[in-house]
This record gives sequence, structure tokens and C-alpha cells, in this order.
Amino acid sequence: MTAPTPAPHRSAAAGPARPLADALLPGQKLLAAVIHDVAPETWSRCRILVAALEGLGIAPLSLLVVPHYHGGPRNVAFERWLLQRAALGDELVLHGYDHRDPLTPQGPAQRWLRRVYTAGEGEFAALDHDEALRRLRAGRDWMGSLGVRPAGFVAPAWLMSRGTWEALREQPLRYTCTLREVTLLPQGPSLRCTAQVWSSRSAWRRAASIAWNGALRRLQSDRLLLRLELHPADAGHASTWASWRDVAIAAMGQRRQAVRLEQLADLLADTA
Repeated sequence: MTAPTPAPHRSAAAGPARPLADALLPGQKLLAAVIHDVAPETWSRCRILVAALEGLGIAPLSLLVVPHYHGGPRNVAFERWLLQRAALGDELVLHGYDHRDPLTPQGPAQRWLRRVYTAGEGEFAALDHDEALRRLRAGRDWMGSLGVRPAGFVAPAWLMSRGTWEALREQPLRYTCTLREVTLLPQGPSLRCTAQVWSSRSAWRRAASIAWNGALRRLQSDRLLLRLELHPADAGHASTWASWRDVAIAAMGQRRQAVRLEQLADLLADTA
């Protein structure tokens, strides 16, 4: 598949955007386009997804960045690209620290959730407060080394232990997300919207997620927000590619306004 030519969008040099609540027209619906697992190891596929979204006129984006994906080293060229994306108006969001679950799950339910469903990548699924805090600080320090102060944190696979929630509320972060909500920190409110997300690890999971996302798009078509949440693997399978593009095209057909996740936090703060 060939990545479309990127469409231009607002540069950071163009000046501050109007507050989202002020910019919304009556009845205006929103689209948050999010790319997960952004890291040097996934960079090539992330760029394909960025170009495809921009080719559909969807910008700005929220890029969920992993500081040390699976323990990998820093990459100066990748980090330069991140800053270029931020200068173009995209948001850089902290997405865990190494994207690996460090603990052994206890019991069949936890083993299924953390070893089968997430393939051992639910980094914050079972952490205690102190370890979650250490990883959050390390991730923020890494982003700070780039001159970036992230507004939000999204845990890998959206899985967060009680200790993670407690640690999050102590951090200078404005929001987090779960599979079904965008939540203003430290105590809410939340905007409910189930993420449109695909599973690409096997043929049967791809088929099931394609059917599910078609039904979910129709179910949520009248809601204020649609969350289009993509992973690098979604650039590697033709059937998944076609499915998420159908959802994106339908969203743009509704004249949804593309927003960053931090803008949704602004909207929640205005209603708090």
C-alpha cells in the first residue's frame, strides 16, 4: 500500500489555537486520531500511518511515545522527527516507559489479560505506587530532555493498577485515557467514548476486530467524540488498513473536527 501525500496543517509558529470550547460550532462533533507505540523500532510504520491520516485531511494527531520501547536505545533522528511533528501541531503523549509488563501475573484471569490479550506489554497493569511513580518520572525526564512537557499519559493497553492511578494523581499531568474514557486528572470529570482499536496479531483477531469496529462506529456515530486509535501493525495488514480507513472516512464525512487529546482535557476542564 502506498502512503498518501501529507496534507499541511497548522504549524506551532502560527500562534496559539483558540480554546476548543470557544471554537466548537453548535452540534460540532470531534475526532481524536491517536497513534500508539511510537518508538524508533516502529518508526517506519508510524510514518506511514501519519501520512495516511494527513492524506485524509486528519490533523493534528496525538502521538503516544514510548521512551525506551522494549529497552531499545535512543535514536537522534527519531527524536528530531518527534520535535518536527510537534512543531507541526501534533501532541506528544507519554506512553509508558519500556512497554513491557515486568511482573508475573497471578491466576488464570490475570495470565490471560496480561500474557495473551496484551502479549506481555501491559507495563502498568500491576505496578505498585512506588514503581509506577518511578517509571512515570523517568518517562517525563526523557521527554524533558527533548524540551517536551507532556500534558497526558496513556498506559500501554490502557491497563492501570490502583498504584498507577495513585501515582498519576501526584504528577503534573492533565489527563489520562482508558479504553472507554478520557479522564481529567487528578479527579475527573471524564468523557466517555470507547476507542476504535484493531487487533492484528492473528487472522481471527483481525477479522473479529474489523467486525467489532464497524458495529462500534455505527453505535457511536451520534456521540460528540470518536477516538481513532491506531497501532503500527495497522499499517501492515491490508484488511485492517481498509477497515480503519473506512472508519476515518466516515468520521470525516460527518465533518468531525480533528483534535489532540490535550484539547479534550481543555474541554473537560471547562465543564469541571
